[in-house]
Amino acid sequence: MRGVDPASAAARLEMAFAALNRARAEAAERWDDPMSRSFDKEFLAPLDSKVKRALDAIRHLTEALSKAERECGE
Repeated sequence: MRGVDPASAAARLEMAFAALNRARAEAAERWDDPMSRSFDKEFLAPLDSKVKRALDAIRHLTEALSKAERECGE
C-alpha cells in the first residue's frame, strides 16, 4: 500500500510488546515483591488483551484497505 502501511505498525507493536515482556521477565528475577505484583496486575496484565485487540484491529484495517485498493483498480 502506498502511504499507509498498517502491517509495519503491527509488526513494530508486536516487537515492542515482546521486548516489554522480556524486560519484565528479566526484572522479575530481581524484583518480586507485593509492589511488583501490583505493578504487573495494574499496568502490564491489561496490556495483553489491549495489544491483541489493537493487532486484530490493524489486521482488519489492512484487509479493508487492500479490498478498497483492489476495488478502485490501483
